[in-house]
Parts: sequence; C-alpha cells; structure tokens
Amino acid sequence: MTIWEMVMSNLPPAVRNEWPWRLALLEQEALGSLLAVALGFVFARAQYARTVRPVIGWSGQVSKSRPGMSSKLVWVVEIRSGGTHNAVAESVEYYVQPRDSELTPNDVPWHGYQAAVDELESLGLQIGRDFDINPLGSGFPLSAANDKGLYAACLSIPAISALDNLYIRIRVTDGVGDTHERVLHCLRGAEVEIRSALATDES
Repeated sequence: MTIWEMVMSNLPPAVRNEWPWRLALLEQEALGSLLAVALGFVFARAQYARTVRPVIGWSGQVSKSRPGMSSKLVWVVEIRSGGTHNAVAESVEYYVQPRDSELTPNDVPWHGYQAAVDELESLGLQIGRDFDINPLGSGFPLSAANDKGLYAACLSIPAISALDNLYIRIRVTDGVGDTHERVLHCLRGAEVEIRSALATDES
C-alpha cells in the first residue's frame, strides 16, 4: 500500500483519474499510522527473538571409566544451552569420521542414531565397551536451567584412536518459532586431554 500511494502521488492529475489509478486503498494519514505500528511490531519481535534465542554449545571432559568400558579413562561429551529460555529439538543427526578420512561434514549425508552406532561398530568398536551415544531425538527439551549439561556421548581411548571426529548436528526451535542449528565437534581436544590425564595418573 505504501508503494501504491507513492506511485499515485507522482502521477499527473489526469492519469490519476483513470482506472486503476483512481482506486484509493487508504488515506495517507491512516497508512502512515499503520506502517508505524507494523514497524514497531517487527522491531519488538526481533528484540524478543534475541532474548529467547538459545546459545547451543558443548563441553568435553576426561572422566573415570564406566563399568565395562575398555579403558580406565573416557571422554564424556555434554550438550549445553547458554540462553535464558528453553528450546525444543527438531532433529539430531550424526556423522562418524574415521581416522585419516578426507571427508568433511559437508561432503556426506548425516545419519540418525542407529546408523551412527552401526558405523562405529563397523570400525571394530563395541557399544557399551568402546563407546556409548545417548539416543537423542526430536522433541526433547534443551533446558537453559540445566547447568550440568545434557549427556550426549562417551568414548573410550580405543574409540578416540579410531576416529578423527564424531560430529553431532542438532537443530532446535526456540520460543518464538525460530530454528537454530549447531554442529558439535565432539572429539576436539579429546586426544590431548586424555594424554594429559594419563600422564598425571602415572606421575
């Protein structure tokens, strides 16, 4: 309507008397008020969206092994939300990158939980002994109040040695319906931290 009124205002009077230019949608005063209200709504929505936007992150740490694991130390990965409001997961996908693989997450399709487990087992790793993955799926809440983080995966030393990385791609929806996505590089720093922890134990 704004564009229509701008065009109408710049036409010669004789042309404005012809169809369709004589069609009046709104008076300029009413149109200006409507436009101001619409811009205010868009601005308020954008500000609120920034307030409820989740900040998806992850943390990895060396921990003592669980019963049945193949090494005395394991790498535990947790997902965190640093925002002020909760978010709901739309999808969680995995990409297993074997050692010395030249592929990147952009080169291959992402897989679901069972496919990721199958691929890890195809590398000679055993679930429950060499690795464990939390079967996260769509619909689970990512709570901003969970200071401890949400458990995502646990990998033993043999699993870390067999992999270049384990990627988790998580897509969530926030309180205003916006979608956010984050790719977690779960093994970043794992090998160095494991070596450091082993050296500390030996000393």
